[in-house]
Amino acid sequence: MDNLVSKRKIKVTLGVLIIFIGLCIVSSTYFKEKKFEVFDEMNELYYDQIVELANLPEEVVAKEEIDNVLDVINEEVIEETVSVAPVIDYSKYYVGYLSIPKINLKKGFTEIDSKYNNVNRNIEIIKPSKYPDIDKGNFIIAGHSGSSSVSFFKDLYKLGLEDEVFITYNGIEYKYKIKNIYSDLKDGDVVIKRNKDITTLTLITCTKGDKTTQTIYICERV
Repeated sequence: MDNLVSKRKIKVTLGVLIIFIGLCIVSSTYFKEKKFEVFDEMNELYYDQIVELANLPEEVVAKEEIDNVLDVINEEVIEETVSVAPVIDYSKYYVGYLSIPKINLKKGFTEIDSKYNNVNRNIEIIKPSKYPDIDKGNFIIAGHSGSSSVSFFKDLYKLGLEDEVFITYNGIEYKYKIKNIYSDLKDGDVVIKRNKDITTLTLITCTKGDKTTQTIYICERV
């Protein structure tokens, strides 16, 4: 009789355990499904936000005149802005290239009136520049120094007198040599010291290690 009662208790206990395990499995499956549903909803919301941001109109940056060039060229540009906008292929807007073999620099430039003619995107042609095909004109280009992705002029400090600089414009290559290098205070304008009887290229950037001055490179066509 005792053995019979003991066997019944064991069966009841096993039955309860089986039911409990079954409930755990069902509950686990239910919660997993709910978790995936929540994740799916969050992903959909995140995707919608990304699409919405990507479709925002692109900011148009105003062009700077030469008198305000110091407000544009800032020492040590630091990349802090995170953007989800599509990457723009500026090369299709280029009308020419600046090339400096000594520092392995080759960078395109746009038309002077292009919205992409801006130091925060490219090297910038500064008004009142004259293109290289204009005799006795002065082609003025400004660019960032520093360590950001747009610091195209970061190695200009390595250049010296008689170093060669090339401008390719409308399929024609123009060769220049650096004839003068000097610094100027950041006081609201840029003093360009050149021979107006010679076709000139002027490069402007911030002075390495000095936030109070800018460095000007006067290049004469040869």
